[in-house]
Amino acid sequence: MKAEIVSTGTELLLGKNCNEDARILCEVLARCGIDVHRYTTVGDNVERIAKAYSEALDRADIVFSTGGLGGTDDDLSKQAASLATSIPLEKNEKIESFLRSKKVKSERIVRSFSSIPKGALLFENTVGVAPGIVIPVNRKYLILLPGPPTELKSILKSGLEEFLRNIGGAYISSKVIRIQGLRESEVEEKIHDLTLSSNPTVATFLKKGWIEISITAKARDEVSAIEMNSKIESEILKRFPKEAIGKPEATLEETLYRILKERGLTISVAESVTGGMISSKLVNIAGISSVFKGSVVSYSNDSKVKILGVTKDTIKSHGAVSEKCAIEMARGVKEIFKTDISIATTGIAGPTGGSKKKPVGIVWFALVCGNDIRTWKRIYAGSRNEIRKYASEEALDALIRRVAR
Repeated sequence: MKAEIVSTGTELLLGKNCNEDARILCEVLARCGIDVHRYTTVGDNVERIAKAYSEALDRADIVFSTGGLGGTDDDLSKQAASLATSIPLEKNEKIESFLRSKKVKSERIVRSFSSIPKGALLFENTVGVAPGIVIPVNRKYLILLPGPPTELKSILKSGLEEFLRNIGGAYISSKVIRIQGLRESEVEEKIHDLTLSSNPTVATFLKKGWIEISITAKARDEVSAIEMNSKIESEILKRFPKEAIGKPEATLEETLYRILKERGLTISVAESVTGGMISSKLVNIAGISSVFKGSVVSYSNDSKVKILGVTKDTIKSHGAVSEKCAIEMARGVKEIFKTDISIATTGIAGPTGGSKKKPVGIVWFALVCGNDIRTWKRIYAGSRNEIRKYASEEALDALIRRVAR
C-alpha cells in the first residue's frame, strides 16, 4: 500500500519550522506496513493545497495532510479537501458541542472547527481541539491531521495507528548497526551478499563519524519482522566483531562513555566557544565520573593563560581563536586532570566578533592523546547556540573516533 504526505504551511517553506510531523508519520507508517513514496510541502493557498491533494490521490492509496486544521484564516486543509474530492463540508454537532462546553465564544472559530467533510471518520485529539479526519475517497483515504506534533501523536494513539495497521496489512521493522573505523566501501564489500536481499533489505549510510547499516524487514506481524531482522543482524555482527559500536538509539555521549569504560580510558575537556556544553552533555550520563575527570571553561583570555597555561605570546601572536591556542588548551587541561585524552574548543559563536580571517562560526579543535596531537578547523552556519551545539557534537564525535581505534 502506497502513501504520500502533504504538509501545509508557508512557515515550512520559509524554513521557520522543521517538518517533525513527516518524520513521526514515516515511523508510524513503517510499523504499519505502509510504504511512503513521497512527501510534499505546500504554502497556505487553498487552490495549491487542493491540487496537491488531487495529484497525491492519483498516485497513492492513502494521502496524509498535516497542518491547517485550526480556526484561523490560513487553516485551509478542510476547504482544500472538499475542493479536491467534491465532498461538501457539513456541521458536526459533536465537535460543536465540545467547543461550546469549553466556553469558546467566537462563532467563526466554532463554525470553522465543526465543519467536517461529509462521511468522514473522526479520531480524538486529547491534547488539542482539532480531531484527526479520515475521508474515504473512491476506495482511497485522505487523512487530515493537525500540525502540532503533540496533537498528531495524540490522534495516532487514539486509534488512528490501529486503523492504519488494519488497512496496511503488514508490519515493517527496522534495525540499525553502527560501524566505526572503516570506509563505507569497505563495509559494503563485507556485506555485499546481504545487500542483494529484497526482504529484509540491507543498506549502508555514511554518518558523522561512523557508517550505519540499516536492516528493514516486512512481515505479516511484528514478531515475524523482528525475527527476520535479528537473523541478518547476527550475521552482520559476526562480520564486524570489533567495528560495531553502541546502540543506534544511543546519544554521542552515551556511546563515548561505553567505549571509554570498555577501554579503561579517561578524558578531560577545555571549553571556550562551547562554554560548558560538552561537559553538560557528558554529566547527563550516570557513572560518567569514572571516565570524565573534569573540565575547564576558559572563556576569557586571562583564564586561558592563568588556568590552562596558554602563553601570552600565543594570545598576542595568534589570537585566542587559533590552532596554537587550542593545542595549548588541550595540553593544559590534560595536565591538570592527568587524563589519557583531552579535547579543546575555541572559536567565535557570534552574532558579532568575527572578521574576514576569522568569521563568525569558526571553531578550532585540538585533541591530545599521549604524544599524538590532532587539530582541525570548522566554520559553522547558524545562530549562536546552533554553532555551540554543532561544535559540541563535533568534539564528542571526534573523541568517539579516537578512542574506538
